[in-house]
Amino acid sequence: MALPKINSSPKYEMKIPSTKETVRFRPFLVREEKVLMIAMESNENSQMLGAIVDTLDSCVEGGVNKDSLTTFDVEYMFTKLRAKSVGETSKVGIACQHCEEQNEVVINIDELHVEVAETDFMLELGDNITLEMKWPTYSTIVKMNPESNATDQVFAVLRASLSAVHTEEERIDLKDESEKEIHEFIESMDRSQFEKIQSFIEKMPNLSHDVKFTCTNCNEENIVKLEGMQSFF
Repeated sequence: MALPKINSSPKYEMKIPSTKETVRFRPFLVREEKVLMIAMESNENSQMLGAIVDTLDSCVEGGVNKDSLTTFDVEYMFTKLRAKSVGETSKVGIACQHCEEQNEVVINIDELHVEVAETDFMLELGDNITLEMKWPTYSTIVKMNPESNATDQVFAVLRASLSAVHTEEERIDLKDESEKEIHEFIESMDRSQFEKIQSFIEKMPNLSHDVKFTCTNCNEENIVKLEGMQSFF
């Protein structure tokens, strides 16, 4: 007699922040949790990031498009998935802003959200050249060389944010151009043009939450903004 299958049907819904598409998902099971634990034990950042996306792909009904999800999509979706799999609250240590005492604070994961404001993806660079931007994908971040220096990583994120160059005559899709050509294109910009791209990146949505707590040591009230998936576990 075959053993019955359990926990095979999606039970929850969430929206992908960047597209507002509603997807159904199930909590992760022992097999996915095992993969996550092995990735964490490896201390390899790329392996951990890959395991997170693979877990989402397994638990979301119909899977996910790994090459289109943004970094904030993955952070939000995995946080929601983990909440339904492990627990909807998480205890984190946060330093008091007044006395620096570490306080254990309970966070309701269901309250976390990503604000995606209206964004102009077309940047005018002058000389009849317009840059078409996009949010960097999570897969791009996974593929980044962890041993590269901070400057190289910044340029890698910038390159990943460029979609196309528009001139009066044509639209040049940058996925058809070499990494070297894109790098040289960025280096040919003046400071004001480069700052427009930097500003776009800095305004990228992210997973964040304002945490309010009273310090157990000095009784002062604190409001601390936590950002990024790693801050909530």
